[in-house]
Amino acid sequence: MDFVQAKWYGPGRTVPIRVIVIHDMEAPEGPLTAENIAHWFATMSADSKASAHVCVDSNSAVRCVADGDRAWHAPGANSDGLGIELAGYARQSRGEWLDQYSKGVLDQAARIVADWCQKHNIPARKLSVADLKAGQRGIVGHRDVSAAYGQTDHSDPGPNFPWDHFLSRVSAHMAPKKPAPPSPSKPKPSRYTPPAFPSGLKPNSSTPSAKSLQRALKAAGFMNKSVPESDNYGPKTQEGVGLFLRKYPQYAAQGSTWDVAIGPKGWAHLFTLAYGK
Repeated sequence: MDFVQAKWYGPGRTVPIRVIVIHDMEAPEGPLTAENIAHWFATMSADSKASAHVCVDSNSAVRCVADGDRAWHAPGANSDGLGIELAGYARQSRGEWLDQYSKGVLDQAARIVADWCQKHNIPARKLSVADLKAGQRGIVGHRDVSAAYGQTDHSDPGPNFPWDHFLSRVSAHMAPKKPAPPSPSKPKPSRYTPPAFPSGLKPNSSTPSAKSLQRALKAAGFMNKSVPESDNYGPKTQEGVGLFLRKYPQYAAQGSTWDVAIGPKGWAHLFTLAYGK
């Protein structure tokens, strides 16, 4: 949110914040209305001396006074209130407050008001004039402050302001955010993931061990399961490899389909047959 410091305001507060005051700007709908009113607050002459904490239009919000300072926006509620200015006019009908542009304004404002409610423990409810005078906490219009304290005759945000819609948006922005769905868990690797191809494994060799090859040959049906496991690549292992290569000659190392050497592709295919993907 941009910050354009208002010229006229009261530094520091002496009482806690208890109310949020909704105003309208009495300014036309436009993409730069919030920025224009903020600039007006920053350059206002001594004849006016007014400000608000935040100005909003349909696509932006501009802060003009810090929450910890007193904006001069609604006499009677300046010391314990936060003021927010909405692009629009007090004369607007309900339908005009709920057109596409003004719905954008209302949602921008609702986000800010929801944040204020949560920070300052203010319930998202509309106060009556009697509630306001009784010192209750909540949200009001400038017209309510005028009626309660009689220090101004302002009637914004007007009699047709859609309080029901606005408060529903405030409540929606205050609702706890649903946690993001958990990321899909990575599939656990199969306990039969093929080990790296044992380079150098040849008949009558025990370096590296032939046990993983023997287990795969048994699981795939190319070697009798009763044959004891051994580090040595002996005759029974050679026979199992030969049966595998007779069925899948494309994996023979070279030439003969009875070649007892098995290459990396054949190794991977054997493990797929034995244990699945």
